[in-house]
Amino acid sequence: MSVIKVLPPDVVELIAAGEVVERPASCIKELVENSLDAGATAISVAIEGGGLDVIRVTDNGGGMAGEDLRLAFLPHATSKLHRAQDLHLVATLGFRGEALASIARVSKITLHTRQKGAQSGMKAVNEGGQMLSIQEAAGAEGTSIVVRDLFYNAPVRRDFMKKPQREAALCAELMQQLILSRPDVAFRFTIDGRQHYSSPGDKTLEGAILAVYGLDTVKAMIRVDGAGQGLLISGVVGVGEQSRGNRSHQHFFLNGRAVRSQLLSRAVEEACRHRVMIGRYPLCVLSLQLPYEAVDVNVHPNKWEVRFQREQAVVEAVQQAVGDALQTAPLDSPPPLFEREAETVQPQVSRVEVQQPAATPHEATPPALTQEPSIQIPAPRALVARDVVSDMPPTPVRPPVIEEEVEQIHAHPVPAPSQKLVVLGVAFSTYIIAQQGERILLIDQHALHERLLFDSMMAYKDSTQPSQTLLLPQVVELDYPTHQAFLAYQEDLEQAGYEAEDFGSRAVRLMSVPIELGEPLAVRSFLDALDELRDKGNLSGKSRRERIIMASCKHAVKGGERLSDNALQELADEMTRNNTIPSCPHGRPIVLELTRRELEKRFRRIQG
Repeated sequence: MSVIKVLPPDVVELIAAGEVVERPASCIKELVENSLDAGATAISVAIEGGGLDVIRVTDNGGGMAGEDLRLAFLPHATSKLHRAQDLHLVATLGFRGEALASIARVSKITLHTRQKGAQSGMKAVNEGGQMLSIQEAAGAEGTSIVVRDLFYNAPVRRDFMKKPQREAALCAELMQQLILSRPDVAFRFTIDGRQHYSSPGDKTLEGAILAVYGLDTVKAMIRVDGAGQGLLISGVVGVGEQSRGNRSHQHFFLNGRAVRSQLLSRAVEEACRHRVMIGRYPLCVLSLQLPYEAVDVNVHPNKWEVRFQREQAVVEAVQQAVGDALQTAPLDSPPPLFEREAETVQPQVSRVEVQQPAATPHEATPPALTQEPSIQIPAPRALVARDVVSDMPPTPVRPPVIEEEVEQIHAHPVPAPSQKLVVLGVAFSTYIIAQQGERILLIDQHALHERLLFDSMMAYKDSTQPSQTLLLPQVVELDYPTHQAFLAYQEDLEQAGYEAEDFGSRAVRLMSVPIELGEPLAVRSFLDALDELRDKGNLSGKSRRERIIMASCKHAVKGGERLSDNALQELADEMTRNNTIPSCPHGRPIVLELTRRELEKRFRRIQG
């Protein structure tokens, strides 16, 4: 008797549906892409229960005729492809003819549609892939689809879904991509009856970025425009203070399609490597236009992945465009991306729009809070004159004679405090040059200060961190995933010194920040802590506290920041007082040592 059996059609369809509809966010993606292909200029998306209970997508697109509505729920029925050769010239977002059929197979759908100019519309009800009814019905022009009880007939798949709050956050991240990909479309996104995103659809990239990230990010972005290797590249990039702790804020759009590409991420990061700290990633919104036949979008049913015919040409074109943009932007204050927008917006005193993580506008705070506080190590001796250097980062020069003996300069434990560490100067506004007895030490000022902050905060990891109340509480507007992280970890943040409260839709009122080494941390550290917590799933209490601490340590003095002589000496003295410091919290060395004997050997004053 044969062991192999042909699967019945209903099982085949259920398996195929899992490839297209992985979770509520993928369901929204397919439905919105259908709306865009139908020419919609206004799209509303509403979810309940993380999208597992209800997904509602309404558009003002072209709608469907009655005969097309009957076919739309069938698998592999599409108006966008007619022959195999068309796969090489796909210009629409959808093309497989699987989306609606796959969604219907694992949910209960009610669809209303009406073509432009038609006297009446149509209504279809489908449950688990079975068409229950199709009939004439009144309705607005366009299409409205309501998806209920997603995965109701696939209990194993539903059990593997995350909590509704997390699924809602994934839907919100998808909406960010859609808003940024189509500035010409007005999007509205609602979660459990509360609106969280609304874009103007005014065809300007600044309008889309403003809806997702807020005004501070808009003003700090650097415009990118380039052409080469058969590509047109446009968009923005954010470095320095706009860099992020992960790649989730890198957005790439290929011929209008949102894609994920490590190739493009690496190209942007390589172009920005002199403007972004190690462990940080540039924020970017880049749109690439290239011939349809030069890219394969038919890699996976979810259509996130693509393959380029000429990968190296794409990499070089992106690096060139981003590199040229950064060369024209000064290090200390990149030009406003949209000067017209910046000039017409009036500052607000009581409410500050800051998307995570973004700097608080100067206009919203009193003079005492408009600058990042100086650092004291220890109190009351403060690090002063933290002027950011505006010169381009120098290219290190390594003469051959040094190269031969470079192994003699090595990472070294922090010197014992028996002899005073005397600061001689600083190289590249980053490396402190100090002498202690018969040794010359090169000290990474950022790595050292980061370690000092880390150790100071870890001393309170099992208790409440000392904090300072802000003179003026800061109202900070977050994106939806970050706001959910705040609600989930509010108690942990308070123990770490961040006293804050929910302040309405996507807003938080921050009232106090931690005190470290005698000085309060900048408000931005709160945003970095939230960025570190989001998307991390179920963390233990210890892991949550350590992530908050690591985020706070990002506010150590940076390489490229010019410190006063007193500040440099204070850092050196604090290092000798903490003589067990081995490395920065990320494992990088803090000190390199060169002895007097090694110097004299290199200058050939003595024999080996």
